[in-house]
Amino acid sequence: MTDDEARRIIEGAGYGMLATDVGGQPRVRPMAFVVTDGFRLLSSTFRTSGKTRELAENGRVEVCFLDARKYQLRVEGRADITGGPEKKRELLALNPHVRKHFKDEFDPEFVLIEIVPVRARWMPPGFGEYREIPL
Repeated sequence: MTDDEARRIIEGAGYGMLATDVGGQPRVRPMAFVVTDGFRLLSSTFRTSGKTRELAENGRVEVCFLDARKYQLRVEGRADITGGPEKKRELLALNPHVRKHFKDEFDPEFVLIEIVPVRARWMPPGFGEYREIPL
């Protein structure tokens, strides 16, 4: 599978299920992500969100995407929530809907979530094994 094919799964899914670990208890929630040229995943949340605290304590995450064709994509990585105005502008350019929640890249409630992948796997519809995507 190529990066372009993986992008199609992400775009076709609409939302990815972000999984975090809080003291050994999994937490999963749907989130909208965009993919950068370097295959980083970007999203946003509010400074007051529980996700912000969770990611600050443990940045290890996995995001699972399932598109309408039932193709699955799983991306493991590290979430970085320290991105400044430049990275926030990148997300605002790639996903203008973020502006519904945040005035601009300087909004104090705007937290950028940047996931740097360490592993990516995909699976076609049906049962089977996941296949590695070289990063």
